[in-house]
Amino acid sequence: MKESLIAKITILLCFLCLILGFISIDKHKPYVEEVNTHSQFSSNSNKIAVMALEGVIASSYESNLFSNENDAAGLLKSLQAAEKDNDIKGIIIKMNTPGGTVAMSQNIYNQIMKIRELKPVVAVIDDVAASGGYYIASAADRIIAQDGSLTGSIGVIMSYMDYHNLLAEKLSIYPVVIKSGKFKDIGSGTRKITEEEKALLQDIVNDSYSQFVEAIKRGRINRNDTYTAKKTILSVENLKKNADGRVFTGKQAKASGFVDELGDIDTAKNMIEKMAQEKFSNKLQAKLVNYKKKSNLTDYFSSFAQYEAKSKINLSDFLPSSIILNRKPLYLWE
Repeated sequence: MKESLIAKITILLCFLCLILGFISIDKHKPYVEEVNTHSQFSSNSNKIAVMALEGVIASSYESNLFSNENDAAGLLKSLQAAEKDNDIKGIIIKMNTPGGTVAMSQNIYNQIMKIRELKPVVAVIDDVAASGGYYIASAADRIIAQDGSLTGSIGVIMSYMDYHNLLAEKLSIYPVVIKSGKFKDIGSGTRKITEEEKALLQDIVNDSYSQFVEAIKRGRINRNDTYTAKKTILSVENLKKNADGRVFTGKQAKASGFVDELGDIDTAKNMIEKMAQEKFSNKLQAKLVNYKKKSNLTDYFSSFAQYEAKSKINLSDFLPSSIILNRKPLYLWE
């Protein structure tokens, strides 16, 4: 009886948190800035926004039940808000991701390409920015990485589980599928894939790969900015040579032209300040801020729910991301 009452009270409190959280959201100002008190920049209305991308790149509903401001969807919303924010004079994106879905990588890439026409963007690779992570980074005006950071993995992967033998031979389960065309259930794990289907899926992978290479050409090889910040040239030959799925360190990436400078967030701060001054005014001064979603009760509840979920062992923790995000082309290193 006592346990039942506690459970009911807990559910009621969670429901109230959700209601109050949604009510507290200001639709006109969904994002606010948190000032970094250690910034070297002076205090005024001009700002350099610092954003982060962490984890697998995917839509929120594909990656977690609850999104957070550092996932792909959160970054995209932050970028969209920063584009219209006239106080933002430059953007730093801290990256730690193995890549992810093609479409979300392209959404973020395209948004950065739009922004860099208006204000400078610098990507900073922390531990890893591979595959879709590098796809996104290539849209920035400059890329900075540590010597030992990992990047590259330029390529596409598509996976699915084939369990038709398990169903038929071990469990005596035989799926029955009614379909309008022979390719309607392509990639289904309930039957063996045909050679014709393999060829069709390979064409999709090849087309996605071509889009990847063209995006890097547009983002890095065809850069025509006038910033004096160091720019390492990536040749078409080096791109073709290294765009075979291999990963490389930040030091190797710089030698081949895939990143512009070796360093960390402090290197990015110094670089973006000079770039913003060259873009807007030599006398420009701006304060460094964390550009993130406004906190409300919904966020606190979401954070608690994520903590609870992570404290339990789930089957998905042991599966590669390409299986979780199966039957779609991925810009992903795993």
